[in-house]
Amino acid sequence: IEIDAEDAVMSFRFPDPPASTHLVGKLEKAAQQYGDLIVFRDLDLEITRGEKIAIVGPNGAGKSTFCRMITGEEQPSSGHHELGPKSKPSFFNQNHADELDPDLTVLETVEQIQTRGSKMSARDVLGCFLFKGDDVFKKVGVLSGGERSRVALVRMLVRPANFLILDEPTNHLDMQSQDILQKALIDYPGTLLIVSHNRNFLDNIVQKTMEFRPNEDPRMFAGNLTYYLDKTEEDEKAAKGRTSSAPSQSAKPAAAKGPQLSSKERRKKEAAIREKRNKVLKPLQNEFESVEKQIADLEGAQTTISAHLEKPEISGDTEELRKATNAYEQASKKLEMAYSKWETLSDQIEKLQAELAN
Repeated sequence: IEIDAEDAVMSFRFPDPPASTHLVGKLEKAAQQYGDLIVFRDLDLEITRGEKIAIVGPNGAGKSTFCRMITGEEQPSSGHHELGPKSKPSFFNQNHADELDPDLTVLETVEQIQTRGSKMSARDVLGCFLFKGDDVFKKVGVLSGGERSRVALVRMLVRPANFLILDEPTNHLDMQSQDILQKALIDYPGTLLIVSHNRNFLDNIVQKTMEFRPNEDPRMFAGNLTYYLDKTEEDEKAAKGRTSSAPSQSAKPAAAKGPQLSSKERRKKEAAIREKRNKVLKPLQNEFESVEKQIADLEGAQTTISAHLEKPEISGDTEELRKATNAYEQASKKLEMAYSKWETLSDQIEKLQAELAN
């Protein structure tokens, strides 16, 4: 970490992280269960180099459990966990504050894990996070819980790492410290997972948002926290609209009594339904099947490119690595578009089938 003090406002930036393979971390069919409590199950996820992902959801939904599992600090109760061969994670967890040696000073606690030859000043970094002057000589044992959490955060920041995992890092920071940390994370070129509900802090840092909810599968959104909130609000409104428009079973209106259709009129109505099904519904269903195949092909392409990126001869060749990375990004963009089209077609087919049934 290099310190740059200008106009009495401290800031720092991360040095270039150690080289990383394309695959940073992976979970396959991963589940976690504590006794009768099932946190999540069958979780499949790949974290790739350079991704910056926000982890959101209510307390108890599994966010912290997921962070411990993706770093290997906690093994899944079933399924598979894998770190990339060159992944060097550094994990900030609120619980790590309780593991600090109470007999060391704040300064000693940070200096003991500094790498040799580092030009940065531990005192300057501590100053960014509210430890001013003689505060650095306090024993860890006399610090408050919030102060110990800040020391644990600084320890994580001074470790060389290419995969940062931050669990609620802003809880005990003032606005200036949050701003310092945010700017450093925006410029950080490594991979980042960050648990937080602070939209102002997250929005300029992350490109994806992963949502955890109790008793539901985690969902990934291709955007920052604002995008995620807007998208979930749209989905909830759409769901309410479908619910309100669907007739209740308990309040189903009695069939209206009226003149029965003649055989000729009934045949004419049935013919109109068949025509609409053939001209409108069938093409939608064919397009839906085509999009499903496209999604399968793109997911297969991503798997192939990921395996290609893991080859030593590729990771050591700058030009080939650039080409393969660009190919993976293009496949990801196409996959997002295909998913969106799949959802639209699914809704259209569902509505049309309901209309024809009536």
